[in-house]
Amino acid sequence: MTSTSQSSMPDLRGAEELKRELSEFVTGGPLKEEFQEQLKLFFSFSDQEDVRETDSVLDYFLFEWVDENGDGAIEHFLASRPDLSEDDQETLVDWTDSINTVFEIKSLGKNSLRLREMDSGDEFQVVTLKPLEETPFKRGQFIAARLLPLDDKFIFSGLQFIMPDREAAMEALEMRRALDSLYSPEALESAQQEQVKAFCELFGCDELSVPPTELNSTLGKFQRYLFEDRRDPETGKTPAEKFHEEFGRELSVPEMPPLPEISGGGEVTILCDDFDGIVLLPDYKNFKRVFEIDEPEREVPHWQELLWNYIKDPELPIVAFERVAELDSNRVEKVMRRLLDDEDFSVEHLYAVLLHYKQPVEGL
Repeated sequence: MTSTSQSSMPDLRGAEELKRELSEFVTGGPLKEEFQEQLKLFFSFSDQEDVRETDSVLDYFLFEWVDENGDGAIEHFLASRPDLSEDDQETLVDWTDSINTVFEIKSLGKNSLRLREMDSGDEFQVVTLKPLEETPFKRGQFIAARLLPLDDKFIFSGLQFIMPDREAAMEALEMRRALDSLYSPEALESAQQEQVKAFCELFGCDELSVPPTELNSTLGKFQRYLFEDRRDPETGKTPAEKFHEEFGRELSVPEMPPLPEISGGGEVTILCDDFDGIVLLPDYKNFKRVFEIDEPEREVPHWQELLWNYIKDPELPIVAFERVAELDSNRVEKVMRRLLDDEDFSVEHLYAVLLHYKQPVEGL
């Protein structure tokens, strides 16, 4: 049996309070909408909502979710709380290196237990506020859990799941390895490339222009093709069939998210990009046309308004300009010099200009 003296115990109550504040920041603060989207996405694949599953999604969001800039919930929380003490700030930074895997319980004390990670064999001393005699933990059990570093020890985060035996623990470990592989940068890049490939298979190219009234049905058609119709060339199975085979239930294809309002009456181009994914670009045909002709006002009378919209609207990604610049950077430079009334403009300045207007910094 191991024991931990009170003098060597880290500030567990302070850590619990810090984690509570972080959770409230996510569930009721600036990241609330992002968190709700993650919940919606998770439960779109599940038959019914469950409190335990909601807690698991929250735990994932606190320590694994990142935004498009690579910042997680902790980074957002730290930026919003300059009043935090240096100790609390250091604790939160340490928590970005949480450990989420399967462990074997090697020994138990009054308020601590020693765990051995099944994958690496590393051992961790975990301390708790609650006496372990009030928990279901026993020596020799296997648990799936997330550990947060605290001083030279660790604390639990979220729920702990007790495995019935070693075989079940190894299966859980293999599933975690598979999920880590699935969400690795390499796997995500491969999935994005497959999405572009599927889009081209269905529509003939990676750009498709449709009237706004056909946008929903077209995206729905692609989603059905991606999940229900497209077959893996090696297995001959669709993603829905593989899901049913692996999990024993039907794949519930997520509902289409609400589409942004598309201004103007022209067509909308659905662009499937291997980096940005599915992008909706209003009046994109005319946008491209501006960079293809010498006198755009003849064919696209509103060309300046159109380009300024693409420059300033933060919802319209930079990929629109990247694509036309790849085709003919000299023409892009010529058009932008005229639009900005700046003969010194170079295409090398394009990204900086777009960033300046899409993400303006106060005082600049």
